[in-house]
Amino acid sequence: MRIELTKLPEYTGPYRDIIPVYIKSRQSMGLSPDWRFACYLRDLDNFAKRQGITKPEITRELYEEYTAPREGEKSRTPEIRRSLIRPFARYLSALGYENIYTGLDDKRVFKSDFIPYVFSSDEIQSIFSLLDSWHIENPNFEDDSFRMAMQLFYCCGLRRSEVLFLKKQDINLVTGKVTILESKNNISRIVVASDSLLEELQHYMKSHVFSVSETEYFIYPGQKRKTVENKLYIKYARLLAAANIHTLNGSIPRIHDLRHTFCVRALEQMEAKGFDIYTSLPMLAVYLGHRRITETEYYLRLMESHFSGILKQVSSYSPNLYKGIATDTEVHNED
Repeated sequence: MRIELTKLPEYTGPYRDIIPVYIKSRQSMGLSPDWRFACYLRDLDNFAKRQGITKPEITRELYEEYTAPREGEKSRTPEIRRSLIRPFARYLSALGYENIYTGLDDKRVFKSDFIPYVFSSDEIQSIFSLLDSWHIENPNFEDDSFRMAMQLFYCCGLRRSEVLFLKKQDINLVTGKVTILESKNNISRIVVASDSLLEELQHYMKSHVFSVSETEYFIYPGQKRKTVENKLYIKYARLLAAANIHTLNGSIPRIHDLRHTFCVRALEQMEAKGFDIYTSLPMLAVYLGHRRITETEYYLRLMESHFSGILKQVSSYSPNLYKGIATDTEVHNED
């Protein structure tokens, strides 16, 4: 959901006057910078300030220091910093500032060791069995809103922000159409709820959202979105702890992994029904709100050990489609 930043962090370094204008320029292009992106820019501004930079410039030395790996950080973090500073440097250069190194000859390849978590069918069954039992034993607004959010994450493959900013008027309780407006990359789309999910939407609407205005948020109406976001994380962590679900390193899967699991299940169903994967992938890309088919490929990260059937079918069309790729993407969050 594209939400205009009404407040920015305080910038006190050499880019303090430029960053707000840069953020507005990205908003005008539909790139939807969020608070976290604004904070990344503050970190860059502070880093330059600590390096003794006093005017809007990006020296090669600053670039290399800023993008260098640091002790104790994840392997992906330097890539995030690089994907932040490169477009910002190009922006400064386009404005005519001098002594700007854009990283044009930076040929480093950052390989992420991150593997998205795919919930098993048993784990999904355990999650929603717990949610159902808690709902039956003690139906209440707080838990019912969380339960509804979890159903939208998994059953529709929605992003966290898409669920957070979904409004009452965006849901048609007759047709089951859920309208997602100006989401990531400023893309709008319609997804359709299954019959069983439509019943859940109708029940939740009647119980908790019936009396609120059409423009009110659907999940936890009347509450600040940052408060709701924190609440979702806390309840999600408790739910997975109760279901005894965790990754190999002991952490819990991300909420975003429910969207990833939705994608995988959708492809499995397509393959089982004999659909042509070559033509089905673009349809899935549109459903997910991706701009290009390559985004869907990169997002899904299908592993042969789990999806050999799908990969075998796809390889007959494009042998290189699901080989690992390294891209110089700009900083973006899971939404």
